[in-house]
Amino acid sequence: MKNSRFPFMARFLEFTKKVLSAVALAASLATSAAAAPNIVIVIADDMGWGDVGFHGSEIRTPELDRLAAGGVRFERFYTYALCSPTRAALMTGRSGINTGMLGPSNPWYPRGLPVDEKLMPEYFREAGYRTHALGKWHLGPNELQYHPMNHGFESFYGHLHGYLNHELHTLFGRVDWQRDGQTVHETGNATDLVIAEAVRLIEERDPDAPFLLHVALDAPHAPLQAPEDAIAEYAHVDDERRRIYSAMMTEMDRGIARITAALEEARIAENTLLIFFSDNGGSPNLGADNGPLRGGKGSPFEGGTRAPAFMYWPTVLPAGAVFEERMTVTDLLPTLLAAADADLHASKPIDGRDFWPAIADGAQAPGGPAVLSHYGRGVVQHAYFRDDWKLVRAANDQGGTDDLLFDIRNDPYEQHDLAAAHPDIFRQLVAELDAIPKAEPLSLNARLPDMTAPGSPMAWEPDNRPPGGMPYAESGPVPYPEGNYP
Repeated sequence: MKNSRFPFMARFLEFTKKVLSAVALAASLATSAAAAPNIVIVIADDMGWGDVGFHGSEIRTPELDRLAAGGVRFERFYTYALCSPTRAALMTGRSGINTGMLGPSNPWYPRGLPVDEKLMPEYFREAGYRTHALGKWHLGPNELQYHPMNHGFESFYGHLHGYLNHELHTLFGRVDWQRDGQTVHETGNATDLVIAEAVRLIEERDPDAPFLLHVALDAPHAPLQAPEDAIAEYAHVDDERRRIYSAMMTEMDRGIARITAALEEARIAENTLLIFFSDNGGSPNLGADNGPLRGGKGSPFEGGTRAPAFMYWPTVLPAGAVFEERMTVTDLLPTLLAAADADLHASKPIDGRDFWPAIADGAQAPGGPAVLSHYGRGVVQHAYFRDDWKLVRAANDQGGTDDLLFDIRNDPYEQHDLAAAHPDIFRQLVAELDAIPKAEPLSLNARLPDMTAPGSPMAWEPDNRPPGGMPYAESGPVPYPEGNYP
């Protein structure tokens, strides 16, 4: 009634309300933009270069394709040729020849990633982040000092070893499934359980702190297991291994869609940086396809080390961008810290480089050489990069190694060894590689079990023996698997 008697005052009050609302909205948006982003790292296990839709695969991966198209796709992203070295480099920002982590942290091997290494969650906790690890750890299973919650993660749900029966959660017949150091006996596919935990952590997050969510999935690593209805979707695929592998890929893709849906539902997707990659190349004899790339898992050639990868952050990164420069998993620690505007207070020299300005703003990518080293077939093998040249030191059939030289930008399929055509460059790269100081390798297994026997990492069929014995979380060191080696 009063406002009708004083129309000017009514209009002034209405205008003031609109201005204050606009100011509040702008302040809210500015605060959101300035807030530290959540970081979600999703790692596939043993996925081939050619096994995603955005690389032309017949396997259905619609969510991965959507995210890759909506963010920055990396066409020259390199990992190590094996799982533990890749995970160690991700966590430390340091090369495997400096940490000593050159091979898989096998169940019977007592050592793990050195405890004096500072890991990614420790940096992010210093920046005020909540830190959670899910799925596969594989950086030292047999002593508590190597476990993720003693390396900066405030929670852990998953398993310690490099692989497991996806349904029984066992390795060599013993349960390897835990929550925060305590064995849990649960039913369900390991990938589904890890995805559900990731969704729960997003829904129950601390609203006053950003989070680092490390989601290390087991799919599509052997043994090859997937729900029957998922396998039925690929009934047209004649090869049984490829059929089950394809189902595992599609089920993983659906799980990742549940994570992104949870981020959207929580209204935090716009302030969340998600990165996806595979830990190494795929194994063709276990259903994977590395496309035109040479070699596969365990090889220093491109098929073993060049991984499908992308970053997705809808309000910051340009959609549909393709990043063509060489980048390695070792670079992710400084790059992600830069994206979060967090400090890199390193306790040891960091080998990785900060690529964030190049990714986000188109600045020139950092240069310099890179080396990816791993132990396999009884020798240490290397992929050494400088400029557009790649020196490969690969195992041969005589128990030694051969050195090969490739112009990797112009010969990405490594068809032409140029060592004889460019002897000066070849000798220079060999000398540079040989001159790099190399730490004592942590995991040179003189005796490997039969790698295709039931329960072994290259066996495609699951080891379905009933769970027995003490679970790994409580067992301590594991003896060499009796009767499971030549």
